[in-house]
Amino acid sequence: MFVAGRKRKQAAEPNQASTSHRTLSTSAPLAEVHRWYVLGRENFRERQYRNALDYYNRAVALAGNEGIRDAKLYEARAHTLYKLREFTRALSDAKEAIRINAHSSAGYICMASILDDSGRPKVALEVVERGLSQVDRSAPDYKDLQLLHSSLSLRLDPTYELEFESDFDPIRRLPTDLVVMIMRLLDTRMLYICRSVSTRWLNLIDNTPVIWSKPCYLVESPARTLARQLPGYSKAQKRMQQRAYRAPPDAVVQRVFEKSQGSLVVATVPDGLAVSAKVLKALLACRRPNLAQIAFGRASALKSESIYRILSWCLPAMVTDIRLPYCVQVGDEEIKVIAKLGHKLRALDISGCIRVSMKRLFVAWNSVLVDASTGIEELIINDHPGIAELLIYSSKLRHFAKLRVLHAAIRDQAVFAMVKNLGPLLGYFRQMQITQAPFPDLRELNIDGLWDTTLSAHRFESTRLSTLLGACRLFSCNLRRFSALDSSAASHDQMQSLFSQNLSSLQQLHLTRATALDAQVLAVGPMPVSLLLVSLDLSGCVGVPPQALLALVSCCPRLTHVNLSQTAADNYVLNQLTESVNTSDASGIEVLVLDATDVTGAAVRDFAAACSARYRRQRNSQHAKRVWRLQLLDVDNCAGVGGDAVALTRDLLSIMSTLVLAAI
Repeated sequence: MFVAGRKRKQAAEPNQASTSHRTLSTSAPLAEVHRWYVLGRENFRERQYRNALDYYNRAVALAGNEGIRDAKLYEARAHTLYKLREFTRALSDAKEAIRINAHSSAGYICMASILDDSGRPKVALEVVERGLSQVDRSAPDYKDLQLLHSSLSLRLDPTYELEFESDFDPIRRLPTDLVVMIMRLLDTRMLYICRSVSTRWLNLIDNTPVIWSKPCYLVESPARTLARQLPGYSKAQKRMQQRAYRAPPDAVVQRVFEKSQGSLVVATVPDGLAVSAKVLKALLACRRPNLAQIAFGRASALKSESIYRILSWCLPAMVTDIRLPYCVQVGDEEIKVIAKLGHKLRALDISGCIRVSMKRLFVAWNSVLVDASTGIEELIINDHPGIAELLIYSSKLRHFAKLRVLHAAIRDQAVFAMVKNLGPLLGYFRQMQITQAPFPDLRELNIDGLWDTTLSAHRFESTRLSTLLGACRLFSCNLRRFSALDSSAASHDQMQSLFSQNLSSLQQLHLTRATALDAQVLAVGPMPVSLLLVSLDLSGCVGVPPQALLALVSCCPRLTHVNLSQTAADNYVLNQLTESVNTSDASGIEVLVLDATDVTGAAVRDFAAACSARYRRQRNSQHAKRVWRLQLLDVDNCAGVGGDAVALTRDLLSIMSTLVLAAI
């Protein structure tokens, strides 16, 4: 009989030991098998289970061709298949590992885990008991077998079931004060889920009014976080949206008010809720010794009489925060009630309350104030036709001199149709001799849309508003946060005033479509060695050259959210961001938008590789308190970024679950 190759050699040397039980480290020709095994183990540690399975399959196939049967290969592949939830194939490999090596502790553990997850805990216990009798006590995984045996025994023994459940109940094991502190951090939906866990949980949650003191009906999602950090960027918000918001039923809001009793701190009316008489009665029946905030959601259907009753109800309390966004029923009578709070009030939101007159607002506060200024530190009047009146009156009167946060954005172009009689106001303003800024302590300013002339219904009104902004000396203070989206009407002098006085103190800068922003504006003064900028949005600022962008980015080591879409950003800017990722572990870019820029695929690959290496380094570090990761990378509409670069970038960033947006 003809015997070829290696079999002929084995037949000629009958005294040579058989190779059917050789291991991975016996001879040099098996180095390839060992290499596939090591690659599979590295991918498994990085949770790339599909890649690890591919390497293990190659190792097992090559070992079979060499006549090798090693239990380690089957153990590793069984564990990988178990992670991929392929129980049938994983069970077959675990059995093969035990058949090759009866003392394989990893094989017994994997086989028992598969049987347990498949709903066969009794069979899994038998496998563990057989493993304990076969495996040596000095084996490294022997203790794991013992722990698995104890866990399965407790679950299968009815005499230990109640004691086992009670020992692991956090309400029973943790102090009550700590449990209450944890419960207060949950939103209303999660509280209702916790009520259904057990009778003990139900009694604790329902009988502790402090847990219901700050009801939250809107959960923070990644899309909302991105919209707050980069409000001018909405491209990926729909893709990152977890679920649509739905207003809770009236019965839920009513029960929340009833359970809070005298511990209510925030009286919240959810967005889009049509408040019924029962909900209003439950709210007005609450005691209010700790009440600090009244918050009405957008589009909440409330009558003017109901709003007046709620505001009058909160007068005796120490309310410091009132938010009435887009409650069109709010008028001058409600403002008179709010003004009675006097120096106690710290925050007021009347966005979209078009029935509120700015002149009546100042008159109402003037009638109750003892000194010249109020205690309000945060004022939000977005989409209000009286923004110009507020700026002009505040330049003469000192009612809002302590203001630190001002949001006066116009996002609805219909508001410009309500702005009237700006000519006489500007004439009166020119006659005043302004010696100081109206808001000297201002730290956050939002004027989105006030410098936009392309979307406004009345362009001359928008032009007058943009002129007024520069004349009111709003930028003559150390701003921390500044936002002016769609700033196509901003002048060169206004840009110079903004950057010369605030660049060294700004932490958030959102300035989009600013055609007046150029290298001369950024070079107004000497560039500081290190800026405090954390969030930067210069999308659409086509006048800024790449050298100026590079100089600005190189001075910002703390950047986390960057949007340079539709700018002259190139590889030098991206390489500087890559260098900051490599050199700094304190902070890092979490969102980077380079839509329609001049970057190339090589620079994008280098940036992705640096982010991936930093993530691995921090994840393996024992001293890292928080593992940084890149959440979003947008390189869409970049002509220099090809399909191969996008594929490699997605592969490098898959370890962080980064959302990569590209047209390819």
